[in-house]
Amino acid sequence: MPKWILAIVACVTAIVIGAVAVLVQRGGAPGGPSRDDQRVDAQSGPKATIYAESNPANEALVARDPMTGKKILQPRAGLEGYAVPEFRLVNQDGEPVDESVFEGKITILSFNFTNCVTACPPMTANMLQVYGALEGTPVQFCSISVDPEHDTPERLTAYAAKFGIDTGRWMFLTGAEGEAARIVNESLKFDISEDPDDAQVIPLADGTTMRNIRHPIKLFLIGPDRQILDFCSHQVVADRERFGAIARAAAE
Repeated sequence: MPKWILAIVACVTAIVIGAVAVLVQRGGAPGGPSRDDQRVDAQSGPKATIYAESNPANEALVARDPMTGKKILQPRAGLEGYAVPEFRLVNQDGEPVDESVFEGKITILSFNFTNCVTACPPMTANMLQVYGALEGTPVQFCSISVDPEHDTPERLTAYAAKFGIDTGRWMFLTGAEGEAARIVNESLKFDISEDPDDAQVIPLADGTTMRNIRHPIKLFLIGPDRQILDFCSHQVVADRERFGAIARAAAE
């Protein structure tokens, strides 16, 4: 084979190897998802990972049928078929609540517990930012406790009052042991479990302690048919703003 052909082959090979190296360094691969597209299981704790800022090309869509004017809500890719299941809980006033509380409405949903000292305080603070930005819209907010042993309706009422939350817009739910875990497992395929790390044991006001509880630390957008339309990392400002804009468009 002529030397000039060998030189061209060597040059092309070097370019391909260099391109692949750049892709690997950026967290991607030819034809594969970028780092921002990859789904990471995020749970509470100091070593918790979070979703990177969402790729705008993969988000829930809000549109209207040009013929009927009916609103069309399309979940982000990968969430097709995911929905909040039937459940039985009580709200901060001790009133029974079931899955119908989501039907016909746009809801921003989170999972937390009032004794949490790691992920929940910043998640509540950032959810409050979205709550304030969407004041005056039909969007409702809901937080489901993953610690029903301690989170009684009375404690949830005090928690809401601490942050000046109008429970007419933002409800707090609790219930039987295992019910929140079932909702998360059946609808989102995430886990709720005790943190085995002894360093994460939480001291309580009465002198006892409890284990930290690992749970999703994202905000979820629930459609009027209980379908999960989108989610966001509450820590990423741009993602939170994008998420709030979609919720507004879906509700108005």
